[in-house]
Amino acid sequence: MTRIYKHIAVLALIITVASIIVWRATGGDYYTKFEVVEQVEIKLDQDDPLVAAGFYDDQVKTETSRRDEFRLGLLPTPSKLLDKHLLSVASLTLPVWTLALVLFLLHRRKKSRAALSTVY
Repeated sequence: MTRIYKHIAVLALIITVASIIVWRATGGDYYTKFEVVEQVEIKLDQDDPLVAAGFYDDQVKTETSRRDEFRLGLLPTPSKLLDKHLLSVASLTLPVWTLALVLFLLHRRKKSRAALSTVY
């Protein structure tokens, strides 16, 4: 394999490893998110009259929390053709590996044609 094809394969590997590292560092979600919605447990205030009256059984209350936070996902979730949720591990690595594979196959085909032309 020639030098340029090795560089393309190494570049594809670097992009893949970098995107997986970013995916794990941002939470490892399946789908890309720009807003995180989660249930947060809140300790009850003992001065609250409802707590003193025994309205809550537990000492912890859950509340839905929304915050703006980026999480790179494995798969994209776009709602239209060009959407910010299109960004994902799959959408970053697939074009690079497709390009590397096409260039490798073209190089291999060119090399086999050259070998055949020297035979005949």
